[in-house]
Amino acid sequence: MNAFLEIGCEHLPSRFVKPAMSQMESLAKALLEEKRIAYESVSAFGTYRRLCLIIEGIAEKSADEKKEVKGPPAKLLKDTQGNFTPQSAGFAQRNGIAPEQLVIKETEKGPFIYADLNIKGEKTIKLLPEIFTRVITGIEFAKHMVWEESGLKWARPIRSLIGLYGKKVVPFEVAGVKSNRFTYPITSFGRKPIRVEKADKAYYVELLKSQPQPILALPEDRREALIRSVMAEAKARGYHADLDADLIEETVYFTEHPVAVCGTFDLKFLTLPKAFIGTVFKTQLKMFPVVNDQSEIQPYFIAVRDGISVNQQEVSDGFKKVMSARMSDAVFFYENDKKESLDLFKNKLADRTFLEGLGNLLEKSDRTRELAMWLCDRLQQNSIKDSVTYAAGYAYADLASSVVYEFPELQGYMGGRYAELEGHIQEAQAMEEFYFPLSSNSALPSTLTGAIVSLAGKVDTLAGNFIIGQIPTGSEDPFALRRQAFGAVRILLEKGLNVSLKELIQKSLSLYAGKDTQKAENQLKDFFFQRLALLLQQRGHQAGTLQAVNHWYEMPLNDVETLTQVLENSRTGADFAAAAEAAKRVCNILKKAEISDTCVKEDLLQQQAEKELFSTMQKAEGSLSALAGQGQSKAACEQTLSVFATFAAPLAKFFTDVMVNAEDASIRQNRLALLSRVRAILTQGMADITKL
Repeated sequence: MNAFLEIGCEHLPSRFVKPAMSQMESLAKALLEEKRIAYESVSAFGTYRRLCLIIEGIAEKSADEKKEVKGPPAKLLKDTQGNFTPQSAGFAQRNGIAPEQLVIKETEKGPFIYADLNIKGEKTIKLLPEIFTRVITGIEFAKHMVWEESGLKWARPIRSLIGLYGKKVVPFEVAGVKSNRFTYPITSFGRKPIRVEKADKAYYVELLKSQPQPILALPEDRREALIRSVMAEAKARGYHADLDADLIEETVYFTEHPVAVCGTFDLKFLTLPKAFIGTVFKTQLKMFPVVNDQSEIQPYFIAVRDGISVNQQEVSDGFKKVMSARMSDAVFFYENDKKESLDLFKNKLADRTFLEGLGNLLEKSDRTRELAMWLCDRLQQNSIKDSVTYAAGYAYADLASSVVYEFPELQGYMGGRYAELEGHIQEAQAMEEFYFPLSSNSALPSTLTGAIVSLAGKVDTLAGNFIIGQIPTGSEDPFALRRQAFGAVRILLEKGLNVSLKELIQKSLSLYAGKDTQKAENQLKDFFFQRLALLLQQRGHQAGTLQAVNHWYEMPLNDVETLTQVLENSRTGADFAAAAEAAKRVCNILKKAEISDTCVKEDLLQQQAEKELFSTMQKAEGSLSALAGQGQSKAACEQTLSVFATFAAPLAKFFTDVMVNAEDASIRQNRLALLSRVRAILTQGMADITKL
């Protein structure tokens, strides 16, 4: 037997649909488990007007359950006359059994009264009304509405509900809407209901497809139809469609039967920069550009309407009017901006606030330039310093342009175009890529100039936000600080920039004159640690290894990764693993020990095991001192960790043969001093191997 739920609602924003379907699946599975109802599968599907849930192979009744309920202490079972006390009688009544059925069981806290219950399963059809209701009311949306007396908060008003168990209607009510077996066609084709006879996914999908105006209930069917239709329109004109993945995904969830409609546009619009045209098409108009084999945009657009129509030319003309109006605006803004200069745009930044209490965007621009110049000096990149200075100085200028005001998605890109118009070709690319990477895995700036400028901008933004305590919490991150920090770490690591996070953060914070920055630095250190740990894990390293790298904050990130890799390679060695376990024991012994001096006196070393450990310690200190000048090369790291491994046997023998807490205080202190020196080697140098 199957169970089926359909929520018919007013048009959901496309970005709400997929998360809502995912939540429906999770909620249904949790509720079925709670109610002890077996099932074969749960899946959600649907459109922006109908969210559907199908539970296949659902059991006819919930499973029986044996339950043990703990009650009052055993002394309250009966009174001195042998009668059940009010406490035990009430406990039995609450659990639906007679007092005589209560039992006494021993626990860690003594004997207690228990009720052993045998709970019979219920018929599934009696439980489904609650399950369906809780699935609907449990969906959370980014925004919601209240439209009826019950006060249900939901993304859009609910207008119809289907609840089926096999061929039977499951009766329930949500937001004043009662369940039945009727769904409705695409809005433009009237409101004559479509009768759904049974809870069957394949049947339901085919039923909607067979309507005079077919509805594609499955997202995968809509995606296939969309791509096929868009490609056919472009091919009919001898070109290709620019199938932007994000636009395809969005279109799938704002249509029920996507149909491509092609039209032409004025050649004057092709004077706009390519990415500008693409942005207007994809983000503003939700249309697909048409391109040739060289990816050059052609004077066609492909829009998408919902449903098949016989008057496609009229539809195309309507889309063309909307498109032409928006593109004309774009041309107007661009031509106006071309009459201005980047200097003028930059000066306008003085009127725009960066963050409350941290000045304006012009001051931010100056800090970014200064930090970028410092990076050039620190990285000894004098040959590109002039380009870096220009690109960083004008990186935010396009925020004051008309185009970016109207189309914020073009920030950075338009700055690059305006720099090109002023003859700064090399700097233009760095400015275009200033905000790269745009997502966690997208492209980094392609040039070193761009990487330095982008890094400077990100770190300044993070420093400012942390100074005023504007730090991401939970899922809240309105300024995308996690993404910016992750991007900064990627640039440092993947571009091989030989500068530590400590240097970079401290320099950036120092540019905020008069601000107390110590707390912000500590918080930024923790924030960057989380991003770096995640990046290293994505690059194939083991989770948690970074915890063992002691000085990651003071090291260039390439050195951090090198040491991380060497630690992972070494930890599988028997001697290294034994040394790590022994080091943990050393730390545990020293936790409560009072050590007055870490100087080890050889004349107080009585047993051979402690003498051998002392000798190993001396050799290790000498070896590590010699290695200290070799930096964090792979060879130096490997040699350092091989020194750690030499402690495996001496420590094992020491713990077998030597009593650390000797009765003689001087001997005891000498042994604690020896262990303290060993702990320093194994935990306080390049790595803390106890954290592996």
